[in-house]
Amino acid sequence: MEILSTGEKIRRARVQKGMTLKALCGSEISVSKMSTIENDKVQAEEWILELVAKRLGIEKESLKKDLVEEVTEELHRLAQNMFTKNYERDIRSLIKVSEENHLIYQAFIGRIQLVEHFIEKNKQEELNIEVSQLYKTYINIVNQETQYLYCITMAKYLDVMSEYDNALVFLNFLMSHYYTLPDQITKEQRLLIPYYTVKCHLYLEEFEEAKKYLHYLEELLTVTEDESLKGQIMLYMCMANAKDDLKECSLKIKDFMADYPVLHAKAKYMLSIRLLNRGEIDASYQEMEEAVRMLGPENMAENIELVLHAMDTFVTKGHIKEASKYIDLVVNAAIENQNAQCVEKAYYFKGLLLAENGNFNMAETYLSVSLDMLLKRGKTQELAKRYHNLAEVYYKMDKKEEAIRYFALSIQIEGHI
Repeated sequence: MEILSTGEKIRRARVQKGMTLKALCGSEISVSKMSTIENDKVQAEEWILELVAKRLGIEKESLKKDLVEEVTEELHRLAQNMFTKNYERDIRSLIKVSEENHLIYQAFIGRIQLVEHFIEKNKQEELNIEVSQLYKTYINIVNQETQYLYCITMAKYLDVMSEYDNALVFLNFLMSHYYTLPDQITKEQRLLIPYYTVKCHLYLEEFEEAKKYLHYLEELLTVTEDESLKGQIMLYMCMANAKDDLKECSLKIKDFMADYPVLHAKAKYMLSIRLLNRGEIDASYQEMEEAVRMLGPENMAENIELVLHAMDTFVTKGHIKEASKYIDLVVNAAIENQNAQCVEKAYYFKGLLLAENGNFNMAETYLSVSLDMLLKRGKTQELAKRYHNLAEVYYKMDKKEEAIRYFALSIQIEGHI
């Protein structure tokens, strides 16, 4: 992607037409002045731009756009085409142009867009790299507007990474400045702060905290024209109000998300978990079955974190038979996603379910592989539980020495946590 200054545009057009500087200038403009214009040493007056545009056969307005305007317009265009094949290449190229020309604000906006792109694609490894680059750009241009954009983007990133407590740190900071945010932050952008706050509290099952922000969601519902967002808002409002009829809530969400099957499926996953936590087992199973069908194998990989969260809930609450229906789909989706953390979790759940169903040899295999992957990640807080799981499997296999060894490792780690 090439962004040209006014002078570069004139020179490029002149050379392409095979025109000399003298011919372009005629008797009206000195050659020396045109040379300084082409080299961006001085700005061309309106009458010069009008004359040059006429002789080159191009629009004057296209010449008048300076580098900042060109980059800003291209950022806006790319923001409308975030899912095109060449988006990542184009936005990286634009960030490079911005940085080379010391357009720090434009580089920051470009990096915000790139992080948003990876959030939508759920590319967690790329996200970990890009948020670091985003911070390096942000610290060079801290003001009220960039502070909002950085904090809300970090909250979205941490939400995708299932780090809801950390996301709330950024969101709580923004809520404390909610009424003093700069005017360029639109009402809808402002209302996204409590929207994500509610979402994080719901995932943490902090329903009373979520309820505190529901009046903001009611306002967002009247402001936004995004039907899919309206569906998400309805979902969160229903989930926060435990007294609500979640079946009726499901029907309301269906109306808003009729044209968004993937988002509708994700909403059903969340409804299934909420219903399960409320003890409405049959309704939960039905929502889960419909969610899996609507999402389909082709979209499950990109939404693997949500699927794993649902699997965790079903397994933890002892719904082994129901969880076993979907575990192979979950494992395949995790592998397709190529996220080592997701694969490790999927193998872990597969091992637990195999053990619960009496297939101890295969359970040992999956749990051992999961444990090896966890050790490579250095997640010591989870190790005690994993050692305990393996110890139970070995005990049921009548491998007493192995069982004792892993029980001991589990106890040892718990003593240091």
